[in-house]
Amino acid sequence: MSKLPDAVPCPDKPPLHLKGGYLCVASPGNFTEACFSVPAVRALRLFRPQATIAVLCPESQAGLWEVMPELNEVITYPDKASARQIASSLRDQEFTYESAIAWEAGEAAKAFARAEILQRLGYPAAGLKKYLTDVVEVVQSPGPIEHRVRHYLNFVGKLGGDAYVRANFQAPPLQPPPPRLQIVISPGSSYGPASEWPVERYKEVVDLMEARYPDIDWAIVGENVGKRKTDICDKLELLLEGRAKNFSKVWDRAKLIQSLPYSSALLACDGEVAHIAAHLGLPAAVIFGPNEPEWKRPLGRQSRVIREHVACSPCYLEKCPLDHRCQNEVTVEMVVAELEAALAVRYV
Repeated sequence: MSKLPDAVPCPDKPPLHLKGGYLCVASPGNFTEACFSVPAVRALRLFRPQATIAVLCPESQAGLWEVMPELNEVITYPDKASARQIASSLRDQEFTYESAIAWEAGEAAKAFARAEILQRLGYPAAGLKKYLTDVVEVVQSPGPIEHRVRHYLNFVGKLGGDAYVRANFQAPPLQPPPPRLQIVISPGSSYGPASEWPVERYKEVVDLMEARYPDIDWAIVGENVGKRKTDICDKLELLLEGRAKNFSKVWDRAKLIQSLPYSSALLACDGEVAHIAAHLGLPAAVIFGPNEPEWKRPLGRQSRVIREHVACSPCYLEKCPLDHRCQNEVTVEMVVAELEAALAVRYV
């Protein structure tokens, strides 16, 4: 008598899948996290090429998503809007969205429930689960630190999409490089002063670069218009004595997204502007200090990380309790070398 093959065990529950052709994805509230979620949204487009896909985001993030051809719609709401206001905006849309993805708890996740979107997916995060109809659980094994982009891509993979393919990381095409070098400097960081390289050293970089490249223009930009981040930009403007134009008080995120593609390269500390450049595909030299590049570096090979890994890093602190050694040990020569490498990518 022949032995029967072992029975395949029945799954505990059927696999999750997107049920509708109209999908709305809530952007993470933090701008850097929103940048890290972009490849997952591209993966959703590849996964569901015929679907109508929208991103729901605060108005301050609109420029980030509006440059993405993969989206059918960008639905914005005031940054301080309530779930009731956001839900009302969703009901006023041309399409009735059948499925929604929320990455985190917040007013957008509440709004999906208030708008009675039939399928609401998300991680079982604190404060989020009660607003979901379908919980997506991704089991992670202990191992080396993983970049935050995987947090979002693994979600799409759990739904059955191809998460880790080149197309999901493909930035929009840049404008042709300007014939005269135009380098943007972003010396301030929204992560705090511990993430900022000493401002005097940017002047040394400018001096050294101008000695090597006679035809070069400089622009200074900040992370948030009208906030503390403009102070360091003003200080750098004074140090450079008219050799750079300071746009920190007039360029917001939308203007940065519009203008950076016309530049040659970016020199920045670890902060939002570096992630905007990565989103646009602009080559950049990015100076890291207390943060961990393996966890939160800007996406793309054109983003070149400069870091001196001292014993106390990463500490993730906004203010250094010691001697700022992770920044002080990054030399001008290291920065110039990576900036030149970034320019070589732009002028290949």
